[in-house]
Amino acid sequence: MAPTECPVQYMDPNLLPKSYKATLTKKDALRAGMAIRRFMEDRLSKDLNIVKSPGPLAFEASCRVNDDLDGSEAHKAVGFHIMNIARDRGVIKKTQEKEKFGMDAEVVQSLANWKRIMLKFFDFQVGEGLFCESTSIRKGYKGDVTHSNIADQWDWEIRIDESMYNVEFLKSTVRKIWCILKDCEAMIARDFCIQPSLPPSIHFTDPEELHAMWPGASIHERETNAVRKWGAIFIIGMGWPLKDGSAPEEVRSPSYDNWNLNGDIIVRHPVTGYRHELSSMGIRVNASTLKAQLEHRGMTELESKPYHSAILNNQLPLSIGGGIGISRLLMLLLQTGHIGEVQVGVWHDAHHAQAKSQAGIELIPDRILPGFFA
Repeated sequence: MAPTECPVQYMDPNLLPKSYKATLTKKDALRAGMAIRRFMEDRLSKDLNIVKSPGPLAFEASCRVNDDLDGSEAHKAVGFHIMNIARDRGVIKKTQEKEKFGMDAEVVQSLANWKRIMLKFFDFQVGEGLFCESTSIRKGYKGDVTHSNIADQWDWEIRIDESMYNVEFLKSTVRKIWCILKDCEAMIARDFCIQPSLPPSIHFTDPEELHAMWPGASIHERETNAVRKWGAIFIIGMGWPLKDGSAPEEVRSPSYDNWNLNGDIIVRHPVTGYRHELSSMGIRVNASTLKAQLEHRGMTELESKPYHSAILNNQLPLSIGGGIGISRLLMLLLQTGHIGEVQVGVWHDAHHAQAKSQAGIELIPDRILPGFFA
């Protein structure tokens, strides 16, 4: 669909910050963004004992290594066909040759499963791991001030053993990441004169506690209430339905996180005042938890796929891993009112116009917009 064919403004105007003024000029925001990227990669490497690795942009489609997200058709990965001629220097001589070496592929949605395979490939030992700077396309996501169809993050994974397969180790890893985030915020405050907003520590909670505290609220309303109360939270246990039969805090793929040993880092954004998710992470499934989660979701057919079979047969190392949203972190630390101020997304003309007219926000464009040269 061409941009001019979209009939509606699809951004909730209530989420646009009122009386907004950018904390930095456009150029200074670029410089600050570079500083955040350098700082985070350096500290992630040192504090978590992980090394940077190249990451894929796509996967062979049938291998099922890609992240299925919530499993819905709307969030299905973007697919394409690769014409891969193994000989004749790429010259197609016969039609059957074209398809003999062709493959269907999917654009990356996240590297959660792939990173665990890489722990085995690179022979990382317990306490060692890797991270990648990944960019993925989420075609089914509706754009708003904190979401676009582009997801960029630092994807990380660390090998663990049975002694670390518990909630206390999960919490200790969350605290390490929280310390990195706090120190990064202090660096930006010092070098770019932006007032810090994060609390000293992060509060651990779970879906049952939030549901009990705000039973009539939606999931996002509960999370917003929680970050307004505590400033920053880590919600432990994302994926299983609640005890009263309510929907899970968030629908998760059954293939990577143990739904009892995972969670999200969520903070209060100083400009929007709403929940602001920075990271999803967790201790990964072992054979028994993968089997239970596949059965719960009615996806046992995946047990025969190479990745899932390797876990069920204990051929891949135990691990903990996650992703830290790059644009989300920039939006938080630079205190921007819209993710489009720190990331180049694909937005309708009306979205650009609405952000500018209602909040004075200029989104980084992917094209020449109406009035660009005015």
